[in-house]
Amino acid sequence: MALEGSLEDLNIRAILQLISLSKKSGTLSLKSLEREGQISFSAGQVIRASSSLFPEGLGQLLRRKNAVTEAQVEQALLHQQALPDHQPLGQILVDLFQVSKTVIEETVAEQIETIVLSFFSWKLGSFSFCLEELQTFGSALLNPLDFMLENGLNPQRLAIKGQKIVDQDSRVDDASIERELETLKARQDQQGIGLLRGMLAELEHPEFGGGIILLILRYASEIMGRAIVFDVRGKQLVGLGQFGLETVHGSADDLIRKMRLEVESGSLFAQVLEGKNALRSPLKNTASEQYLQSFLAGVPDEVFLAPLLNDGHVVALLYGDHYLKSQAQRSLEAFEVFLSQAGLAMEQALQERMAI
Repeated sequence: MALEGSLEDLNIRAILQLISLSKKSGTLSLKSLEREGQISFSAGQVIRASSSLFPEGLGQLLRRKNAVTEAQVEQALLHQQALPDHQPLGQILVDLFQVSKTVIEETVAEQIETIVLSFFSWKLGSFSFCLEELQTFGSALLNPLDFMLENGLNPQRLAIKGQKIVDQDSRVDDASIERELETLKARQDQQGIGLLRGMLAELEHPEFGGGIILLILRYASEIMGRAIVFDVRGKQLVGLGQFGLETVHGSADDLIRKMRLEVESGSLFAQVLEGKNALRSPLKNTASEQYLQSFLAGVPDEVFLAPLLNDGHVVALLYGDHYLKSQAQRSLEAFEVFLSQAGLAMEQALQERMAI
């Protein structure tokens, strides 16, 4: 799931939620004015963070807490440099000076949270998320600040806390954050009307068409295993974005954007475009559908196709599969409602951009 764009179009809260829902591992890079930052994820959890505005290393942070002495930090750094394989400074301090591992974990967690929350004030700039297996503490290429958590921080919690700080411009209590987290979890577990309301609320203020596509894919990630959004150009479908696809032949996002499917008469694609209604059905055997099946390395017996409508015209089409059939009726009906609104918002946003 390659992801890149402008912070003006997709803010840090939405980015955190999207990566969290995808449960992917990789690095989010941020640039804003003269500032740079990174957040590393493992299975959707935040395990590292760095920022040009926070240059302090672990030793300095522990010194501030009086958990270590300056001499101990210097000795630990010399010991670290002499090791044939890189070891984290925190573990060396534990081994050499019996510094509390709990204190180190808490210090690292606090600093990661501080750095991530600082990104909520970055309103201008760019971001990119790169899927990758992260360097471990066995590598000399590790983040030089030596910040990494074993279990990670919940991006959803960070997203809620960061937004509350921005909205209230003050400290927020943990109890209110936990309540909102529980509400969010219940909404996602329900995968029905509650989720729909939440996503529609976010759709009220989209900035441009690309951001709406990401929002559609984010919703899709909660109810199905993978999805593709196609732009409708006459009798041709052009890939715009995807969720959940994996390929050994390069970036799935790049391949999807190069995909062109002909809408053949009698195909399932043609049925959706002509009927302007969502369908749950097996794919047929037209050339374009066979190509899609081959590209996806097989599809289940039933797939989901839905149109995005604007002014009675289908402006985009969504393909999805691997959803739970036990929940499909309620979840997909709610998703169809969302798509009807997303089609309107996407076309309006694109028109506004063309008018600028």
